[in-house]
Amino acid sequence: MEITVPQSFTVRPLGPAIGAEVLDLNLADGFTEDTLQAIDAALVKHEALLLHVPGLTPAQHLTLAQYFGEPEVHTFYPNLGEGFEQLTIIDSKLGDRADMWHHDESFLPSPPIVTMTQAQILPPCGGDTCWISMTTAYDALSDRMKQYLDGLSAWHDMNAPMTTALRHSAVTHERYLQVVNMARRHLHPMVRVHPVTGRKALYISPTYTTHIEGLVPAESDAILAFLHAHCQHIRFVHRHRWQVGDMMIWDNRSVIHHAILDYMPHQRRMHRASVFARDAHTSKGE
Repeated sequence: MEITVPQSFTVRPLGPAIGAEVLDLNLADGFTEDTLQAIDAALVKHEALLLHVPGLTPAQHLTLAQYFGEPEVHTFYPNLGEGFEQLTIIDSKLGDRADMWHHDESFLPSPPIVTMTQAQILPPCGGDTCWISMTTAYDALSDRMKQYLDGLSAWHDMNAPMTTALRHSAVTHERYLQVVNMARRHLHPMVRVHPVTGRKALYISPTYTTHIEGLVPAESDAILAFLHAHCQHIRFVHRHRWQVGDMMIWDNRSVIHHAILDYMPHQRRMHRASVFARDAHTSKGE
């Protein structure tokens, strides 16, 4: 896919499978329509996109999110307050963490299509985030495995990581029961076709995907274990070392991510927006 970008910035790939950065982006006049279209095109091509925007305002963050669709007002996490309820605060000091491979909110019928996170406070070292291209991982499967997966669906369940968190005392029993009673789980095809590129991508994660519909447990577990190990091969991964002001945007339809928890007891604070497709009928998520 050819990308036409405004003369004010360039796009530089960060890896052969996933990731690119936007250089020389000037937001003095905000996001123009040409700039937004170019960012969108670069995201579709590279799946994860780095913007160096230390001066980004909450209003600009929200403008960028609204370009892609309808930003989510999160059910549980705090936000920036009146007028910016769609900008979620992810703060390690509040116990928030995402140290697991996952698509954002894949347990919903129509999960977010794009997520964007900007670094506000960072630890002195550590706290990197990794992304996996599930399209490249799918392309690398054998033809026989692709045929086997064709038509299969798997269950995505928010209760799975909550049970693990409870066992490790990372959540209270009250919070655990609150989440479990919401019964957020959904059946999704294991292979999804991207609506823009037409590329196929695996749609599973070790965090939310519990089992494959219609398979006996041993077969389901074996297939998922193989696929999770396959996807986590280094050649499909982009790892980012944050600087304050960095924003990463990723295509939640074809990318899973993992925020590495190696910086405690230091603080890591991010501002995040997750965006639903405008025509999606979905409930708010976790």
